Amino acid sequence: MANIEKRTSKDGKTSYRVKIRLKGRQPETATFKRLTDAKRWATQTEAAIREGRYFHSAAGKGKTLSDAIDRYSRDILPNLKDQKHRLAHLEWWRKKLGQTEIGDITSILIMEYKDELKATPYKVGETLKARSDATVNRYVASLSPVMAAAANEWGWISNNPCQKVRRGGESRGRTRFLSNEERKALLAACDRATDTPELKIIVLLAITTGGRRGEIAGLRWRDVDLKRHRITFADTKNGETRSAPLVGPALDAMQAWAKVRPLNESAYVFPGRSEKTKNKPLDFERPWRTAIQRAELSDFKFHDLRHTAASYLAMNGAGLREIADILGHKTMAMVQRYSHLTEDHKSSIVERMANAIFND
Repeated sequence: MANIEKRTSKDGKTSYRVKIRLKGRQPETATFKRLTDAKRWATQTEAAIREGRYFHSAAGKGKTLSDAIDRYSRDILPNLKDQKHRLAHLEWWRKKLGQTEIGDITSILIMEYKDELKATPYKVGETLKARSDATVNRYVASLSPVMAAAANEWGWISNNPCQKVRRGGESRGRTRFLSNEERKALLAACDRATDTPELKIIVLLAITTGGRRGEIAGLRWRDVDLKRHRITFADTKNGETRSAPLVGPALDAMQAWAKVRPLNESAYVFPGRSEKTKNKPLDFERPWRTAIQRAELSDFKFHDLRHTAASYLAMNGAGLREIADILGHKTMAMVQRYSHLTEDHKSSIVERMANAIFND
């Protein structure tokens, strides 16, 4: 039989603790914020126990979400990319549910805190901003592999509750890219950055290769093949090595830069300037912001140079698959935002086909 006990904490918060006792079994317990959730869990769990479908693991007994996050952070996370953001997300979940037994964490409970996150603004300078659905989705996406490991590798729970959490709708993403006039203005502004001459090279690489900020900043001379006119991005977002052609002004600029910088294979192409930072990638945030202001560009971020590369490719005849290969996207979904820019190319292909077939 299931028993539901109403509890009130010292700070006045109410919770409902469910205890199910069946003959021949250890009691099963769970705690919920809402009485309706407690009743639903009690009904479903008791039915599952009687039908032999309920998962019970001694391995997971007494294990909290904090325990799971600690083990995941120690054993799995070091092998993954984007650790900084994942850790930040997991620390938020630890703060909210860290002391909760992992077996008590349901999709309903995750949804409650997901909604709370969406409704809680965060501070940017002096301004409060609402979190987008895409941002909130990333928090759930960071929690999901922790719960998956607890279910599939450690045997602490029966399944991953994050799989049943509805994700918020996401936009197709930004397609902000430089017009011809804006591109000329930005490169001219980079020319004026005499204390950071490599800024123009970095911008040219971003426009011609679609490289991300971190990928370009992390380039080492061993990643640059000036004879074959190629560069290799070894530390990419999706963890896969990607090469890109080195052409046009970007090639000229890199060849000139190679004469200035020592070609030490292990050295960064764009290292820091001071004795303390010379073995680290250059931090070019300040000259970049200055160049943006001088070029009078509005609503433009460094990542938009990647959108610029993709947009230029689309407008000059590249197909979506080619764009995805060059930019290193694993799926076509990320490049669908550029489909409207390929319309002229598609029209010319269909026109050539029609002429070949009907004008014989």
